[in-house]
Amino acid sequence: MKFNLGLLLLYAFLAILAPFYSHAKPLLNDDRPVPAQQLRYKRQFSLNFGATHEDGYGTDVNAEAIASLWRSQSGNTKLDGSASYTQHFGGLSGDGRDYRLKLKVVFTR
Repeated sequence: MKFNLGLLLLYAFLAILAPFYSHAKPLLNDDRPVPAQQLRYKRQFSLNFGATHEDGYGTDVNAEAIASLWRSQSGNTKLDGSASYTQHFGGLSGDGRDYRLKLKVVFTR
């Protein structure tokens, strides 16, 4: 398997940006109000990595980052995003790469 600098840079870029562009909600202690200095924030993003191998077919390696990027004050509109990278090594079809960026806008009443 060859070292891929582009893939490493993509992982680093996503890992650095994800916390800054993810929407966070305050965690409350039961129903009682929590003083402002004790509010905690839950980050809304995930990083997924995987690899599969089949004899005679080759190996697929993938990475994906999913984040909630923005939510309106009313909560009626939100913007989610994801970035994924997949690379195939070996097998009859040879090596191949696939990059994808997705944005999803959700409107609710």
